Amino acid sequence: MNLLAIRPPTLFSKLSVMISPGMPIGLAYVLGAIKDLTNIEVIDALAKNPNLAYAKEYAKGILIFGEEPDEILLSVRKTPDIVLISSMFSMEWPIVRELINKLKERYPDTIIIGGGEHFTALPVFSLTNSKLDIVVAGEGEATLREIISKLIEKRPVNEMISGIFFKRENQIVSTAPRTRIKEIDEIHNPAWELFNLSGYLNSGVSNTSNGETGQFRRAMPIVASRGCPYKCTFCSNPTMWGNLWRARDPEKVIDEMEELNKNYNVTHFDFADLTAIVNKSWIREFGQKLISRKLDITWGLPSGTRSEALSYEILKIMKDSGCNDLDYAPESGSEKILKIMKKMINKDKMIESINCCYRLQILTKANIILGYPEENMMDVFKTYVFIVRMAFAGLDDILITSLSIYPGSKIFENLNNKNKVELNDEYFYELAGQGSLAVSESYSNHYGKIMLYLFKVGGFLLFYLSSYIRYPGRLIVLIKDLRAGKGSTRLSMGLMNLSNRLL
Repeated sequence: MNLLAIRPPTLFSKLSVMISPGMPIGLAYVLGAIKDLTNIEVIDALAKNPNLAYAKEYAKGILIFGEEPDEILLSVRKTPDIVLISSMFSMEWPIVRELINKLKERYPDTIIIGGGEHFTALPVFSLTNSKLDIVVAGEGEATLREIISKLIEKRPVNEMISGIFFKRENQIVSTAPRTRIKEIDEIHNPAWELFNLSGYLNSGVSNTSNGETGQFRRAMPIVASRGCPYKCTFCSNPTMWGNLWRARDPEKVIDEMEELNKNYNVTHFDFADLTAIVNKSWIREFGQKLISRKLDITWGLPSGTRSEALSYEILKIMKDSGCNDLDYAPESGSEKILKIMKKMINKDKMIESINCCYRLQILTKANIILGYPEENMMDVFKTYVFIVRMAFAGLDDILITSLSIYPGSKIFENLNNKNKVELNDEYFYELAGQGSLAVSESYSNHYGKIMLYLFKVGGFLLFYLSSYIRYPGRLIVLIKDLRAGKGSTRLSMGLMNLSNRLL
């Protein structure tokens, strides 16, 4: 039996400040769980040329990055019995739908399975609006292994398999949710040997830290935990992973890092965890053991960090073990909005932690979200005050996004129930604008999209102006980067990517 696994192309705004694509670690994990069962061919639409400068126009203001569906079809070597498509981001849906339908047209007898956060959040919608056959919801390793085993034995997929949605006689059948994998150390490592990694590794992409001085790094993602105990209303985690947080044995994580360093000469690791730092003792043990291994690598946490666990003592261990990059996720400076978001942070501790990173020379970035329904201008002002505090504490970069009503999140559920979300292509293109400099929809009950745009741009300008006043050497570094055409910071890299697309 032949299985074709596809990482589809992605869509993003022409005005996006995204700096780097990532390797498909979710797909690599599920293939690690089934690689002994079937012949596997992998097509990663981004792998051949993972440079954002080569993105092409897909729709008005929207770019496609990676091989298009017709190019993917030309790359297929063997007629597949099963096609597995992984889609982690809902903004990809228009191009993923096109790919699914063209695959079914070319291979009508092939069973097409969708997995990942998009399909988990919108299983019925995805099955109804495409020629998809099965959706794997949530963690896919055990579920997909059970599906493949049944198909190999020529037995039908039915209600006995938990954690799936599938079509039967023009009806969509859903089965009982699958229990989360609790023994996380028993999960097979990602099957990277099935992927073409050279395009990523040889060009230095996938590294969000850019290194301490912008030097070339061979970067790969790695996962140390699954799940997140927090319930932020803008996040799709509760639908995909749930609130059960499980961490791997630190020794096993380091073993994997050492293996990837040996096999692929990887010199930097970006942790793809939702919330890597929950348990202070875990990160201390991990850092100390990594120091004792004396691996010549660096690592970072680019997905957002809980500052409460990051004292100077812990950060010093992290720095000594190679950590050069941290993201913080305050999201707002307004206590009212933080409470509505269910974002449980201590702002003073976060400022203290950011300053510790500055003193230790760990690069930092913070994420801010504007445009919550309850947010008014006073809330924006309070967020601006916190932005200045972070800049003066030594934060290096900031990402200010407008609120995205993301499938699988609590706020999506609330607005969808009120019929305020229409799942058409324009909605998905709007998601593709997250983190861009484009005008986007405002869900605030107190101001519209133009004011939201001004608040977002104003926040960027306020942060970098404050940062350059407090740390004037950073402005000199930015000017040198732009004149030399290199990126040693997220800002310079993002500006160069943006200018390459616009000019």
